[in-house]
Amino acid sequence: MRWSVRVTFRPAAQPAGARNHCRSSGRLHGCPDLYLCFYFNSNFEGALANVQVKNNAASVVNNAGWTATVYYNSGCNGSVASQSFGMYGGANFTATMKNNNASFKWPSGPVVFSDCAKRDQD
Repeated sequence: MRWSVRVTFRPAAQPAGARNHCRSSGRLHGCPDLYLCFYFNSNFEGALANVQVKNNAASVVNNAGWTATVYYNSGCNGSVASQSFGMYGGANFTATMKNNNASFKWPSGPVVFSDCAKRDQD
């Protein structure tokens, strides 16, 4: 069974002079366009993780036009550790962050929502 965390941000209008980060890139390691996907195993292997499986991911694909930051603690608290994933890319979690990933968020900006998303929310 494959699950994914769908995090889609499509601005209604883009401010003048802003870069277009909403380009369609297609699937990246099985992760749909404009998604942030968590994988159970390293190197984007195994099932994609659902939001109900807090602290069970080993790698991430960010298939969106903004950097996503994943936090060790809930509430986007980076006091222990955090790891950022650049746009349209992916990586394995560091040893500290592997299976210790409780929340994430996108950067603040005129076209991006910056609410903290908990990995264990319904």
